[in-house]
Amino acid sequence: MFKKLFLFVGLTILALSCGKKETIKVAAAGYPMEEIVKIAAEDLKKEGYDTKITLLTDYVTANVGLANKDFDANFHQHVPFMEIFNKKNNAHLVKVAAIYDVYVGFYSKKYKSKNEIPNGAKVVVPNDPTNQDRALRILEKQGLIKLKQKNGLYNLKDVDNSIKNLKIIALPIPSLVQAYKEADLVFNWPSHMLKIGITPKDALFLEEGTKGRYAIVLASREDNKNDKKIQALAKAMTSEKVKKFLKEKYSKEGYPVF
Repeated sequence: MFKKLFLFVGLTILALSCGKKETIKVAAAGYPMEEIVKIAAEDLKKEGYDTKITLLTDYVTANVGLANKDFDANFHQHVPFMEIFNKKNNAHLVKVAAIYDVYVGFYSKKYKSKNEIPNGAKVVVPNDPTNQDRALRILEKQGLIKLKQKNGLYNLKDVDNSIKNLKIIALPIPSLVQAYKEADLVFNWPSHMLKIGITPKDALFLEEGTKGRYAIVLASREDNKNDKKIQALAKAMTSEKVKKFLKEKYSKEGYPVF
């Protein structure tokens, strides 16, 4: 009798433990990051995981939350941005997997080719360190400016402007679309330009040869990067379903890198 009772209780506990799903907490920014995590969540259910997605458009808040263990992972940033956060905050966030990259570049409402850009043209770049560096590197590659030799991120102080004497102005990212309507040349992302009907095909020139440096990555902490649930999340976010979504629904803006 007691043996049967113990066996029944043991089986009940085993059944309850097997039925309990582990939760993966992910902070994600808006489209397409949130959508990609939702696609991954479908596969993770089959692996016995529930996925809790927190939508955060403030990238610093998302990183602070991950560093403080409020989240298991986040999905919104490229590695250069993460490295600056780590340095400033003594944090230990790491790349788990690179997922996709986007077509960034320079746009002009006034000119149709690079050769038309006049001396003294007004050029607008982002004012945050990583994206200002990114924009200046593109301008140098296009032969419009020279940059001083240095280690680390470039900023406006590193510009040798002797080629075209460009008037380079740094503005916050939300101001870049408005700047397109007024300046001669403006750096921006496809997601922002598509809101006013402009696609990367309309850009004067796009970023080239970065070899995935600015790919958007799934990030975790150094202490949990090898956890089974993080590895399961990475696998689900680099699935054929996610690749198909990026190729079919996001091709105007970006492309998968896995």
